[in-house]
Amino acid sequence: MQGSCPGFGSARFILYAVILSAGVALGQSNPNPPASHVAIPNPTPREPDLEKVYGDDSKDQKKQQTLLLQGQLRAREIWLESNQILLLAQQLQQEVVTKKSASMAANAAKVGQIEKLAQSVQEKMKEH
Repeated sequence: MQGSCPGFGSARFILYAVILSAGVALGQSNPNPPASHVAIPNPTPREPDLEKVYGDDSKDQKKQQTLLLQGQLRAREIWLESNQILLLAQQLQQEVVTKKSASMAANAAKVGQIEKLAQSVQEKMKEH
């Protein structure tokens, strides 16, 4: 066959070169060749994600717990200040009844402390 048309041999060579270069160009145009293996996620059992299961319940629970602790703290402060008021009032009453030689300035200071503590207790009781 080559002997009958001498020009076809070089044309055939050029055609093979074009096909080969087109195949190489196609192979280079795909930067991510197909993976040789498939990645399967790890099927190891895990604890459930509680945030997905319950949503923001943990945040609400923390908020409720914080509010409860704040309320207990406020109640404790009110109780302590109330006891201080009672103690100061009893001391003042004893000094007035027994007519001790306590100065009027000391009595006035106790009355001032009682008023401050009473206002503080009132404010703390209004917070709730």
